[in-house]
Amino acid sequence: MLATAQIVSSAEIIIDDKTFSSIGSGCLLFVCIEESDSFEKVKEMTNKIINFRMLDGPKGISSKSLKDSNEEVLIVSQFTLAAITNKGTKPSFHKAAKPDEAKLLYDKFLTEFRNSFPKVKEGKFGAFMEINLVNKGPVTFNFKT
Repeated sequence: MLATAQIVSSAEIIIDDKTFSSIGSGCLLFVCIEESDSFEKVKEMTNKIINFRMLDGPKGISSKSLKDSNEEVLIVSQFTLAAITNKGTKPSFHKAAKPDEAKLLYDKFLTEFRNSFPKVKEGKFGAFMEINLVNKGPVTFNFKT
């Protein structure tokens, strides 16, 4: 499982020229389910992201985690994070899970995340989305389980 977290001042998902979901200050989280992922990896990734100190806090840069914050999280499924780019000039996506399997684990990820962190909004799995964001810092972290 792969994830990229960007700390944002705001983020908005637009589908068919309409705002689908949006957040203010918080974290825009892109999530990729790989073919070898399991429910255990979903739980591991959820725990890692919620407890990872990626926010500025009273002790300075990277001193506060999402669980200790009042921030919002916007979660978006993005299979292209699994792209193999080190050979040739065309990406390979053979490590990404098939759509049906990915949707099942993605939904479990959303459920696990919401059980630990209630301020979650999401994109639409499999949809073409336009995403507007204002990155703070910029601060971006990549995660892998």
